[in-house]
Amino acid sequence: MNRNLLPFAFLTFLILAIFSVHAESTHSIGFGAHYWRVIDDIDDTEFDESGLSYILAYRYDGGLLAFQAELEGFPSDFGTSTEAVYSPQLVAVIGDGLYAGIGAGILYSDGEFADSPFFLLRAGFSIVAFGPFVLDINANYIFTDFENLSSSDIDSDTITLGAMLRYDF
Repeated sequence: MNRNLLPFAFLTFLILAIFSVHAESTHSIGFGAHYWRVIDDIDDTEFDESGLSYILAYRYDGGLLAFQAELEGFPSDFGTSTEAVYSPQLVAVIGDGLYAGIGAGILYSDGEFADSPFFLLRAGFSIVAFGPFVLDINANYIFTDFENLSSSDIDSDTITLGAMLRYDF
């Protein structure tokens, strides 16, 4: 009798393992904001040294390693651009609740991309806000060269503090 229960127990264990893997979502979308500030004082009076940007994100979570594709939008007065400035970014994240990440992005303004990408380091934490919603709070250090956004060559790194609400599906 015990021998007949072994295949049934194995099959039950396998089904439970499969369903528990699917219980945790691997995909999420989110919306948030970054407060950014350049580190150095900039002499260009037309260039804002701090501001608020908005982010749309898609995240693929593979457990301890996740990839996040983001589109950050800056207001039309960012730098000396006459139009809104956008920045597509890709960030690789290691960790689950408390995490660290590294990524890259590029600025897009006035119909063209910047000559060179920027790179970022990220540290943050994610907490389940309620149900399928996750609150993500992060800090970023961005290595940026603003040569395409201003009449003068501005080379200053940027620090951002961000918050995002993600929906796991």
